[in-house]
Amino acid sequence: MEQNRNRIITFVGVLAISASLLTIGTPAVWAAERDYDETRDAKANGVVYVENITGSIEVQGWEKNQVHVSGTLGNDVKEVEFKTSGKKTRIEVVYPRKIRNIDEGADLVIMVPRGSRVEVECVSAPVTVSAVEGRIYASSISGDVTVEGGEDEVQAETISGNVEVRSEATKIAVESISGRVSAKGDRAAVEASVVNGRVDLEFDVFTDCSLETVNGSAHVTGDFTESADCDIDIHSGNVILTVPADLKADFEVNTFSGGIDNAFGKRARKTSKYTPGRELEFSTGGGGAQIRINTFSGSVEIRKM
Repeated sequence: MEQNRNRIITFVGVLAISASLLTIGTPAVWAAERDYDETRDAKANGVVYVENITGSIEVQGWEKNQVHVSGTLGNDVKEVEFKTSGKKTRIEVVYPRKIRNIDEGADLVIMVPRGSRVEVECVSAPVTVSAVEGRIYASSISGDVTVEGGEDEVQAETISGNVEVRSEATKIAVESISGRVSAKGDRAAVEASVVNGRVDLEFDVFTDCSLETVNGSAHVTGDFTESADCDIDIHSGNVILTVPADLKADFEVNTFSGGIDNAFGKRARKTSKYTPGRELEFSTGGGGAQIRINTFSGSVEIRKM
């Protein structure tokens, strides 16, 4: 999962260069808005790559060993490159190189074999992926990203927009620079990151958990395996952690400016008579999962289910 965390940054750099090229020259005139409908045979467990600049992309899994692309191409779209080679299928919406502005893009619905691995990259477009069982990577620079499905690994990220994941995957990573992030699932190792926005995580069991925000609160609900390692780091925002009453865990909680409310009984103490910070260390059920919570400006509340 870590290998892919810098992909959106690389993608942004490539698109910035592309954007500079698109501002050179005169506006291109293409055919009026038209429909698109094409189908290719594909492997049941193949890889499907999708790229688009603007419009919308919706990917859905189905039982056929085919990739079917349908939708509408706006006036600024030159063509759709739809190619298959072995286990790989690539769908790229192509725009003219010399165009002043791209206003009308492609709105596509893409049906893929349910067991496919899916990778979608967009610039100014919402992305939705559903009913896919393989690994899912979905990103947009300016647009919401929604994923429902995935049984192995899911990574969903955007720069400006909300991210929502509902998945049975065992590894989940969600990230937004400016927007709300939420993820729900069964048993997973979860990574969540937001610069400006709230984070909501709700899982039956966390096998590991890493969460950080610069300006935003965090709500985390679920059980933890005894070997789980959990780090919650908030610069400005409150934390609400809701866990089972019989949880086996060791807690270490610190705030620089904010209170600590602990439903398990033990009270926090001030770190210094000169500062408002508080700290709390305690164990439940004889200890187990390692849960660390740090906030610079904000309170922490630990609740029982």
